[in-house]
Formats: sequence, C-alpha cells, structure tokens
Amino acid sequence: MKLSEAISRIPGPALWLGVAGLLPFWLPFLLLGSEAEQGTASRALLIQMGYGAVILSFLGGIRWGAALKLPPGPLQATLFVLSVLPSLAGFVALLLPATVGLILLIGGFLLQGVWDVQSSQRGELPPWYATLRAMLTTGAVLALVAAIVVRAVSTS
Repeated sequence: MKLSEAISRIPGPALWLGVAGLLPFWLPFLLLGSEAEQGTASRALLIQMGYGAVILSFLGGIRWGAALKLPPGPLQATLFVLSVLPSLAGFVALLLPATVGLILLIGGFLLQGVWDVQSSQRGELPPWYATLRAMLTTGAVLALVAAIVVRAVSTS
C-alpha cells in the first residue's frame, strides 16, 4: 500500500491532531537553534522535554485503555504494568541532565512506536494506527535528535 493511501485511512481528527501535536516538539527546537539568549534556549529545551514526557505518558494511557478491553488475568496485568513505563521514563528524563534526558525520551518514543506498530499489525489496535504512530514517532524523535545536535554545536 502506498504511503498516501495509508495516510488517507487515518481518521481526519486523529491525523490533524497528531500532526499538530508535533508543533510543540519543533517550535522549541527552532528557539534552541536561534541566536536567542541562553535563558530562552534553556527554557525552550525544558518545554520540549516536558512536552515529550507528557506525550509519552499519553501514549502509555492509550495502552492502558487497550488493556482495559482484555479479560482480567496475567496478560492484562502485564499490559497495565507496561503501560505505566512510558510515564515513568518521561518523568525520569526530566530529572536527568538534558542530553541524557533527551536520549531517554528518544528511546521511549522508539520503543513505544515499535510496540504500537506491532500491536496494530496484530489487530490489537486499529490498522491505521500503525501509520499514524510511525509518522508521529519519526517527527518527535527527529526533533529530539535535532535538540541534541544543536546543544552539542552550541556548547562546542
């Protein structure tokens, strides 16, 4: 299936809200890359990381909701536990030095993205969700990688 066809299967509100949700990843990065004063760059990085932590938590909440549909038992319990890990990773990322925190967020998004795509392909989540998650994970991870690069260049 062509990418354009796969994207056309995503419900409009999910697509547009998802794409709009990438803006808080990229707008702070643009401030980081500007010739702004150091305080502005630090605040932009904190905004980007804080938003990343919130979105990881949101993604975990989606997985918690998916687990609610399962019958009580070991699988459901395991999925409940796994669904809180993104929130914990996001929280810990905010407590770490910036570059390490960004790397943790990147890892969290990549792991969550792989899990979501595989779950969608197995029929546990809607088929269109794999396409949406792949697109949004790519956009978020690229913004976080860009922040690491900008930090490295600006501190050298």
